[in-house]
This record gives sequence, C-alpha cells and structure tokens, in this order.
Amino acid sequence: MRGSRVGLLPKRAACIGVWACFATVAAAQPSQRHLQFDIGVGQESQTSPVFQISPEGNILYLNGSQGLYGGHVRGSLQGSASWDWGAGVSTAVSADATLKRSPQTPDFNLSSINLQPSIRIPLGQASVGLGLNLQSYDAADRHFRDSTGVQLDWTRATPQGLWGVVAEVARYKHPADLSDMDATASSLVLLRQYTNPLPEIDGIDFSFIVGQEINDHGFRDLSNHSAMLQANVRWNWLDADWSLGQSWRLARFEESTFPGEPARSDDTVSTDLAAQWPLSAKKSLRVEINQARNISNTRLYDNNMLQWSVTLRREW
Repeated sequence: MRGSRVGLLPKRAACIGVWACFATVAAAQPSQRHLQFDIGVGQESQTSPVFQISPEGNILYLNGSQGLYGGHVRGSLQGSASWDWGAGVSTAVSADATLKRSPQTPDFNLSSINLQPSIRIPLGQASVGLGLNLQSYDAADRHFRDSTGVQLDWTRATPQGLWGVVAEVARYKHPADLSDMDATASSLVLLRQYTNPLPEIDGIDFSFIVGQEINDHGFRDLSNHSAMLQANVRWNWLDADWSLGQSWRLARFEESTFPGEPARSDDTVSTDLAAQWPLSAKKSLRVEINQARNISNTRLYDNNMLQWSVTLRREW
C-alpha cells in the first residue's frame, strides 16, 4: 500500500492492550511515569538498498528500493507508567511512536508504533513478568508489518547489577503484496548487567540472543535461525554520559533467494558510540554514530552501513 501511514495493530491484540490500559488507568493513578520526546537530524549511507527493523532482526529488502545515501529528520515520543498493587505485584504500560523522513531518499522513510502492557509478580528474590508486544511498522512510504508478540521474563536485581531471561513468540503479518513474508518468530534473550564494576565505569551490559523465524508458507529462503552477542560499556567523561556498544550476529537461512546459489548466510558486526550532554534537569543533547558491516554470501544483502545523528531530548 502506497502512502505514508502506520498500519493498524491486529484487532484482537490491540483490543486486549487497550482494555488492559483502560482498566489499569481507571483503577488508580500510576506510582511511576515517564515521558520522553526526541527530535533530531542525521545522515546515513549504505552499499545495498536494504533495511533492518532492529539490530536484532534480519536484514530485509523491499522490491523497488534503491536508497543508498541521504539525510533525515527523526522524531520519537516514548511514554511509560506503572502501578503498584501491593505484595510485590505491579502492572505497567509502555508505548512509543517514531517517525523518520528523508526528503532526499524516501526509501529511508520509516514510522512505527509500539504498545507493551504487562504484569509482574514476585518469585523468591526475583520477579516474573508477562506481557504483550504489539508493533506496526512502515518502511519506504508503504505499510510493511504488524507484529503481535507474547513475552515472558524473569529478572533478579542486586546491588551489583541485574540478571534477566526474556522469551518471546510473535506473529508477523504483512499486506497482501508482501504476505509471502508472514511468519512466526521466537527468541530467547539472556541478560547480565554490572553496576559500577570498575573505577570510572558506570556499567557493563551483556546480552545473548538466539532466535528463529519460520515462514507461514514454507518458503525456505525466508526461514532462518540466528544468534547474537552484544556488549556495552557506559561511563561519564567531559560532563557527558558515554556508551560504546559492540555486537556480533549471525543468521543462517534454509535456502537462497536466488536459484543455484548456496543457502543465504549473514554475519554482521556492529559498533555504536554515543555521548549525551545535559542541558538542564530535563533536557539533553545526544550525538551518536552507528556502523554495521553485514557479510553475506548473497550479494544483495552484503552491506556496509554508516549513520550519525544529533538529537535533542526532553523528558518529563
């Protein structure tokens, strides 16, 4: 479907999310809430006309896409609220909306909406959470995907950091002309965060993710398994909060997109460097550079991406 719009979330899942939000808000005022607005500009370049919904996802291609270089303006609004019900039980709702526009390269245009209602209960010295992950995504001025996911997580926080395990199963639905990509995706995430592990280091975070995507129609070139390791270090320097992240991801598909070629194999190495300077108690300026190199035996997906951005952030 042409034209810029964010597709509607699947009706049943959206109704569940809206009902949970309404019931919770009607019952009590939130014990915690947060709102954040970002507006910024950036530049990006790549060697193949592909895109990713997230660093944890596969590299994708839409027929007709040709964008390799261009500037953009990006805005996003994020909000969250939580309610404590006693005995360690809590409910929460988080939502975000993102809009990116590139006048020079419309293939870089994107928009997304995400809604996550959840409930958390104590379990010994840890806690367990259950929630929905609802997302709608547009790419290159066309509706691309609606995703309905169920998440189950276990977390344990200590003065030294946090342990976590997150499991998710999600259904991907696409417009009629892209319905060949409909799939069921599952993932398991292991998290470890260290607080103040070394002098001058505020935190070190590790995550390991394994996943699989099974195409609804049995197309083996769209079914795959993946694994990803991420590491991130955070510190303060020159009155700014800095972070440096590195990730390594591999994806193995069951067949190639093109006849006669070996099954598609992707290996991605990404580096992210960011610095955020406070301008006041609720305002900050963020500068970020992202680089990703995907080595693929399928030429279309072999890509080198470089992006920088400058963002003004306001929080409430």
